Amino acid sequence: MKLQAANPSALSTRCQFYTPSGRECRLFASDQNSLLCSHHLAIEKQKDTSNVYAPLIRNSQGLQTAQGINYSLSNLYELLAKIHISPRRAAVLAYINSLLLRTLPQIDADNTAGIKDPTKLPPKPLTELSPVPVPDKVVASNQPSAPDTVNAWDFSNPEPDLKKKPS
Repeated sequence: MKLQAANPSALSTRCQFYTPSGRECRLFASDQNSLLCSHHLAIEKQKDTSNVYAPLIRNSQGLQTAQGINYSLSNLYELLAKIHISPRRAAVLAYINSLLLRTLPQIDADNTAGIKDPTKLPPKPLTELSPVPVPDKVVASNQPSAPDTVNAWDFSNPEPDLKKKPS
């Protein structure tokens, strides 16, 4: 005598995800409400929360000022509190914001030095570019040339002095 399950359809519910070519996922559905396996359910949840660009850049001033970065971080906090973004993704974005904040003083120093934004300069015409000069003949010499600098790989004294303190 064979044992029959109380609800045979519950045991054989497969994931309802189909690839663009029409193949069906072979895994069992982990969520009876969505009829998706755990992998495709995570992808669907990610799609729902992936459009966070607009809220993040609201009042951010192009992330070119400390106030803009502050607004972006407060928007990031709001998205995290509303569970619209994963904590890991929020941590990465917060780290990027901290790196941007560190570069602001150097950007100000470049501006005062007269260095312009290279992305906003018009491209140089090709007529202004000059070809790189190529030497006519390379002369090989058997004589060693005199070094201009001190040899960094000087093995004349390979052992360190253990009595000296490291500096």
